[in-house]
Amino acid sequence: MDHPARVRPALLSDSAAIAEFTTDTFDWGDYITDVFDEWLESEDTFVAVAESDDGRPIALGAVRMLSPTEAWYSAARVHPDFRGRGIAADVSRALRTWAHDRGAVVGRLLIEDSNDVAIRHVEKNGPRRVASVVRCTKRVGDASPSPDGNGGRRLPSKLRARPAGSTEAQPAYASWSVGELGRASRGLIGIGWAFRRLTPADLEAAARANTFWEIGAGWALGAPAPDARFEVAWLETREEDASDLIRSLIDLAIGSGAESISIWVPAVGWIVQTARRLGFETTPMHVYAREI
Repeated sequence: MDHPARVRPALLSDSAAIAEFTTDTFDWGDYITDVFDEWLESEDTFVAVAESDDGRPIALGAVRMLSPTEAWYSAARVHPDFRGRGIAADVSRALRTWAHDRGAVVGRLLIEDSNDVAIRHVEKNGPRRVASVVRCTKRVGDASPSPDGNGGRRLPSKLRARPAGSTEAQPAYASWSVGELGRASRGLIGIGWAFRRLTPADLEAAARANTFWEIGAGWALGAPAPDARFEVAWLETREEDASDLIRSLIDLAIGSGAESISIWVPAVGWIVQTARRLGFETTPMHVYAREI
């Protein structure tokens, strides 16, 4: 196939062909087939495919609007038989054009620290690394194989998470913005597996939804998520309070009936080490950004 590739919007009928080269992308498999139909039905998401000469999809990528000016790129995949031909760049241009036409001024993406191939490709093509984050995960409650604490007993936190009101939004945002965690995050918050700018309005909305928590002198955003998981998208704390705050989030997760907890934190040594001491597995990742 000659370069450049023909890039077009994805169709539901592309699903089977895409599944053929995205099923075993990672050691654990891939998520594309689980969300493909949902993406095509979403007005804030665009999926592009590159096709071979016979019209078969051989590459894809997705972009989603996270705010009126922020786009999020994901799902960059190329069939193994067609790699190294610049096809991923063709798909990326189509995604940027779609996002630009909808008002985006910046596009971001997330790459695991261990994915050297993707990091080299992204850094070669313009996006720059703007933040490093760590996803911390742990089994909890009855699903936990080894509770932390002396003699195998889980030690509850000395602090108790309580629902925060909307009046806490500004103090929490101000504390985080000038603190070490906010600076290291570059103002970004995790929305599932995507990142965008945090605003005080986000905290106010979370207060109304009962997912904004005041924990001692700190705060967190946390709520039950699919797969019996408790997802913590954001937290603000001091080093001396970090252990108790995270323990309180574990207590909150257990109280919600979750079997696991996931927490996004910036790659700041003391918060990552605290999570590891409490039995979390940590996966370092990097957020890249490019103006549109």
